Amino acid sequence: MTTTSKDPLRIADITVPGPFAGPLSYRIEPGQMPVPGCRCTVPLRSRQVVGMVTAVRPAQPGDSNTLKSITDVLDDAPLLSPDVLQLAQWVSRYYLYDAYPAYMLAFPAALRSGEPAELNDEPQLELTVSGEHLDPDKLKGRRQREALALLQSLTKAGQVCTPALLRGKGVDRTHWKGLIDKRLLKQRPAQLLPASPTGALRQQALALNPDQAAALSTLPVEGFAVQLLEGVTGSGKTEVYLQAMQRALERGKRVLVLVPEIGLTPQTLARFQQRFQDNLVALHSGMTDKQRNNAWLRAQAGEASIILGTRSAILTPIPDLGLIVVDEEHDASYKQQDTLRYHARDLAIYRARLLNIPVMLGSATPSLESLHNAQQGRYQHQQLQQRAQGQTRARLETIDMRKQRQEHGVSERLLHRVRQHLEGGNQVLLFLNRRGYAPSWFCRQCGWMSDCPFCDARLTYHRGRHQMLCHHCGHQERPQQQCPDCGSTDLTPLGAGTERAEEALATWFPDTPIIRFDRDSVANARDLEQQLNRAQADGPAILVGTQMLAKGHHFERVTLVGIIDMDAGLFSADFRARERMGQLLVQVSGRSGRGDLAGEVVLQTFHPDHPFFTPLLEQDYPAFATQLLAERQRSGLPPFGYLACLRSDSAYPQRAEQLLKEMAGRLLAEPGIRVFGPLPALLSRRAGKHRFTLLVQSDQRSRLHTALQPLVADYPRQQRHVSWHLDIDPIDLM
Repeated sequence: MTTTSKDPLRIADITVPGPFAGPLSYRIEPGQMPVPGCRCTVPLRSRQVVGMVTAVRPAQPGDSNTLKSITDVLDDAPLLSPDVLQLAQWVSRYYLYDAYPAYMLAFPAALRSGEPAELNDEPQLELTVSGEHLDPDKLKGRRQREALALLQSLTKAGQVCTPALLRGKGVDRTHWKGLIDKRLLKQRPAQLLPASPTGALRQQALALNPDQAAALSTLPVEGFAVQLLEGVTGSGKTEVYLQAMQRALERGKRVLVLVPEIGLTPQTLARFQQRFQDNLVALHSGMTDKQRNNAWLRAQAGEASIILGTRSAILTPIPDLGLIVVDEEHDASYKQQDTLRYHARDLAIYRARLLNIPVMLGSATPSLESLHNAQQGRYQHQQLQQRAQGQTRARLETIDMRKQRQEHGVSERLLHRVRQHLEGGNQVLLFLNRRGYAPSWFCRQCGWMSDCPFCDARLTYHRGRHQMLCHHCGHQERPQQQCPDCGSTDLTPLGAGTERAEEALATWFPDTPIIRFDRDSVANARDLEQQLNRAQADGPAILVGTQMLAKGHHFERVTLVGIIDMDAGLFSADFRARERMGQLLVQVSGRSGRGDLAGEVVLQTFHPDHPFFTPLLEQDYPAFATQLLAERQRSGLPPFGYLACLRSDSAYPQRAEQLLKEMAGRLLAEPGIRVFGPLPALLSRRAGKHRFTLLVQSDQRSRLHTALQPLVADYPRQQRHVSWHLDIDPIDLM
């Protein structure tokens, strides 16, 4: 309905880019119909920007008569649902960040830039009335006859016809274009077709063991609840997810499943598609902008019943959402590490609370925060103690590297075990969390090592491209041929990375496929799928790689896992390092013995008697977690206290340090606040910027936020020669 001059003036509160404490007010012109959750273009200073409508209201006495008007309303209906709007508002408040990025985080790139909310997909082909009833034999051309017959058959079967579908059946554009000229076929833009979830199965569910059945039965069908599903690797957590999803789908509710890494998406997607007939879409950063835009629109419109995604998918609007699953809830990938530093697991729990629906957190190695919440009765805690198919857990042992001869970081004893397992026709997985050929370029005469000129870090040698590469800032250079300190030409790679391990293994086992998994050999989801397919082939093979191998993959024929080097985490200054190291050790070990044969895990270490390893070698992660929780409680660290990290960056170290000193002075005046620093960051210089950190600790979350809010208001994040950022609940102190 169009307003008239007698209608009261209406105002839209619109969140726009910039360091604004709240939305800005704009005048709604006659004929404009903005609603909360839709996008508008509005004037901001001298430019036009895309903003998010958060409220529409009558004009109030305090509103200025000189308010600018909305330029254009981009959406006829809201794109963001009320729960996503509330979630974005909470994200901004909790993480003390500008509101606009929180709202825009919900959108794919095309919608953030103001593009129409339309499928950017191939058109749909539809027979006209004449085309439906015409006998194909009456057409002259053979190709057109075949095309018309196929289209009639697909239409009768209720199939949506697209050019891609026809190409897959051998019908090219030239074959069906003539049907359009004869008015037998028409094409229309791709349309969104909402569908009700059914829970119909393609593949029957598996029988649950008692632990799995108990976990499923205690998860509420409706109403808010958080269930922590702790299960040893291979215990069948995914089957519990699938049957919980089936219950929700059968009730007409949709399901959101989060996974930590793109690498887990293809295999999880395939398993869901094998089980369910309902439509499914994936959302992750490995997709093109077009693919992500189309998948997002299908989720938002209700065309998809199952939405599978990485961390940013938590803000996807999904009608009738009935269940959220967070797989590998402990994984650090759920925490965004730049700009708006949110944690997707925590957003999932808050969103489930808003919608009054259950959320399931699954892991073989739960985070200490989740375990503490379970101990306090905030979460249900269900444990799966046995592997789903009854397999025994892999046997763990250590190799004391102080007493072993080694070559390229691999001990004689581990090499012997590898040979034994390969001769048995099995696969071996070797874990080395260091990519590249060697972590250092070294002078044998004086001990000089090649450093990054922009970071306080060594350059890693990548032999495949004969480059020295900084894994922190991306700087590349050719290896030095002469030592800059002593002039010697006796320079060599020092240490071993996955590339060097692959080369050595190919020498030792020339007839065995060596399959490498790291960011250099697996650049995208397609590369990963190809490597996983190679790993599924018959015959012995060696899989070597970084933690990319540890995250949930099912290698049925791996019977030996060798962990080449994991000692660095024992002595890190980051208080979370040992938790992450223990989780990684358990996760990597869990890749062994998942098939019919028993598994074995061999850990190389220079510290075999370190008490850290004792509960892990006994395969008692709960005891390991209890040990770490006791240490955290004594020091008031999370989850027994609340933490924030302020970081400053500048080309001038004194400016970066001085800014945090000022902030520390203000924070120390606040009651119940403890401040540590400022201190140089663990990586004190990165990309040419000197970096300092200030840790802020409190026993009460509210006090921490109250103390930090004035700093966010008073100090611009980007200042002359220095910038700073705030990380609430940090998980990485690098």
